[in-house]
Amino acid sequence: MATVAEPSKEAFINLLSQINENEFHDFDAFVRSALDEYHGQLHHHGDDNAEDIEMEDHDGSFQPVNDLKMVRLGRIIKELRTKLPLSAEAPEEKTMIPDSEEFKDFTEKNTVHVDGFLFSEEDVDEICDEGKLSRNYCLDCQSRNVAPLNFISHSASVLQLQFLYQVALADKTKGKVIVDVGSRLGAVLYTGYLFTAAKKLIGVEINDWFCNLQRDMAKKYKMDDRIEVVSKDIQQVPELLQQADIVVMNNVFQFFNDLSTQQKIWKYIRTETMKKPGLLLVTLPSLQEQLKEAGLSQKLLKGWVKEVKLNYEAGWFQDIHEDELEEIRQVHLYKIL
Repeated sequence: MATVAEPSKEAFINLLSQINENEFHDFDAFVRSALDEYHGQLHHHGDDNAEDIEMEDHDGSFQPVNDLKMVRLGRIIKELRTKLPLSAEAPEEKTMIPDSEEFKDFTEKNTVHVDGFLFSEEDVDEICDEGKLSRNYCLDCQSRNVAPLNFISHSASVLQLQFLYQVALADKTKGKVIVDVGSRLGAVLYTGYLFTAAKKLIGVEINDWFCNLQRDMAKKYKMDDRIEVVSKDIQQVPELLQQADIVVMNNVFQFFNDLSTQQKIWKYIRTETMKKPGLLLVTLPSLQEQLKEAGLSQKLLKGWVKEVKLNYEAGWFQDIHEDELEEIRQVHLYKIL
């Protein structure tokens, strides 16, 4: 877990000690505003040339999920762990580390794929304690000269999915069609089935092995009445984007396609979704960030989407720590204009 440097903590505490009770409320408001601005800059990668896009506030709805549904989800996760390696990669699956500033220090040697849907941070800690996984790698085969490994997940975490369905889409899924582009293990589909009254949940996945896995799981857990899996490249089935009321995309192109292919797909997604005004688009991370990583202009956002401003810090979930807060800040909601 990342920690704040001790000198920074001490400096902040010293600053707090200088503020009297009458000034504290104004200072608290200032700090919260400054942090919101800082996080906004992070999501935009500090891009001073980013296009301003239209915004609207989220309505603040929240959809509870009962414990029985969480237990059922836990059973699905437990079984998926028996069917997949720790990396949760399909046999002979090929991924690539993006050639971008964000991943400039990532290499095959120092990067580990651990699926965020199957394994929480606590799970990873336990696996490391058991000696099945390490958080560090040797720089020169000398045991004391080690560096932290980089961890990558190709699935949304359970917490991100809870935020997606319980907060972002809380009152927007009943009777709707949800399409998950790059459905992989089926995480968005299973949680959507359990957490919502969506009419249909359609996973579009190019990898046949993952498609068969999703179909088997949906059938075994009696979810195939509302879950459908399509074994296609999303570019081959534009009709699914027209059928959808909600489209979900969890960083689906960056680790699997070169830049020119990513650019082509994003332009296709823009063209096809613009044919259906009002369609909701969920991305992890933000569209702004993903377009930039694909080498595309932020001008593509203009006339395409309006962002729904989500409140990540409203205490939706109990005992959430800063790392988990950063997880849910990756969830962004847009409305097609």
